[in-house]
Amino acid sequence: MSNKFKHVAVLMGGLSAEHDVSIMSGEQVVKILNELGYKVSIIDPKEDIAIKLAEVKPDVVFNALHGTYGEDGAIVGVLETMKIPYTHSGIMASAIGINKRMAREIVASRGVKVAPGKVVTLEEVVEASKAKEGLFPKPYVIKPVQQGSSLGVHIIKEGDNFQFDYKDWKYGNQLLIEEFIPGKELSVAYFNGRALGVLELRPKVKFLDYEAKYTDGVTDHIFPAEIPEDVYKKALKYAEVVHEALGCRTVSRCDFRYNENQGSEGLYFLEINTHPGLTKYSMVPDLILRVGLTMKDLVEQLISDAKYEIN
Repeated sequence: MSNKFKHVAVLMGGLSAEHDVSIMSGEQVVKILNELGYKVSIIDPKEDIAIKLAEVKPDVVFNALHGTYGEDGAIVGVLETMKIPYTHSGIMASAIGINKRMAREIVASRGVKVAPGKVVTLEEVVEASKAKEGLFPKPYVIKPVQQGSSLGVHIIKEGDNFQFDYKDWKYGNQLLIEEFIPGKELSVAYFNGRALGVLELRPKVKFLDYEAKYTDGVTDHIFPAEIPEDVYKKALKYAEVVHEALGCRTVSRCDFRYNENQGSEGLYFLEINTHPGLTKYSMVPDLILRVGLTMKDLVEQLISDAKYEIN
């Protein structure tokens, strides 16, 4: 147990579309904190989060939230205002990391390859759908600018009639359209100063969507990823560059696509997750265990690195 902190408030659940995944992550964290001997308070933050924190009076907050309000810098702003140390990345890294548009621009400026793409408004997508017109050369991917867990992602392939169900859309007015990169889905965990390894994800369904990520037995994790050595090393390097360029703290996860037909030039950055999932199905816990570390190591380091950044 950390000498600095004895009482940990775990934020889990929250207001985002990733509420259930956050609960799964939080339950894992609470179990580990109890085993390590911390006093643990669980908070499912709503609009009264500041009141709850003032009542609980934790030494430190473990941020197990995902998605909007949780990993976009919003909750971190509350913690900074209240001067409560917290785990994971600060306001700036969190806000940029969840915004695919901003993250793409920054990492591309550091030499990390991204798929060709553009940002459009929801209105443009709706009008194109009504007119049965494409927005980008097929195949392409439509995704929310600010969401995780593959929520809201649509893949438009050759021969598809573009129909966008906008009535149930709840992921904001800006959407990112990217060229679809065929090939392998890769994930790299960064922890405590280095990229740990490259995991290859093989879903048994057509697309690595929300269900494929969080349903037991639907996606196979291959480690080490079955890719050429130079591409493996490049993925590790890219993950380190992205983590450091955005100013992330302690842990992050970068996702990539690898087009084998393009050789060493076929590796493309998709996104970074500054608050990666800690469920039993998640990629970071898998990689932590595969390189000889434990989840206790991860949780302890996050607590040890916890701080607020505005002094």
